[in-house]
Amino acid sequence: MTFVVELDSDSKKKLSVYLFEDVKNAGEIKEMVVKGSLDCCVIKPSLITHPFQIAVAANKAVINQMYDKMTTRTVYTEILYNLSISKNITQSLIKFGIGDAEKNMLVAIIEQDGENRSEDILSHFHGNICPLEELDKFSDEVLIKKTYKIKDNELTVSSLLDSIVTRIVARDFTTV
Repeated sequence: MTFVVELDSDSKKKLSVYLFEDVKNAGEIKEMVVKGSLDCCVIKPSLITHPFQIAVAANKAVINQMYDKMTTRTVYTEILYNLSISKNITQSLIKFGIGDAEKNMLVAIIEQDGENRSEDILSHFHGNICPLEELDKFSDEVLIKKTYKIKDNELTVSSLLDSIVTRIVARDFTTV
């Protein structure tokens, strides 16, 4: 039901990812996240093919935070920024973050080892939690390919997830 992964071992942090559908209070959630009163990252599931995609972006964000190299102000906006292949911060946050009318969303929470704030954070979401195995029901492969500029011929030698992860990791070394 939940995707949990340890991030960079030096960070002593873990990432938990949850999938929600039919969320009734997206505007309220967005406002709380923007104000910093809800300590999580909320992502459009239509642009995510697998939670590992978020884990790669979160790991980059945590490492950047450890070395004081973040491009954005918080580790959670850094995740949204890292999910994008664009170096435009605002465009990245708008594209991968939720809008006020969003009904489905992924929630990413970073915690120190031994910490457990997830239950409190998730209690703010008025919707149904779904098993992450159902993510493909919410993913839009056409939109994902367009967003990450992936051509069909590339997928003959690489999986969609591998192509996305490569772009996330290599963005700092490429110009888009």
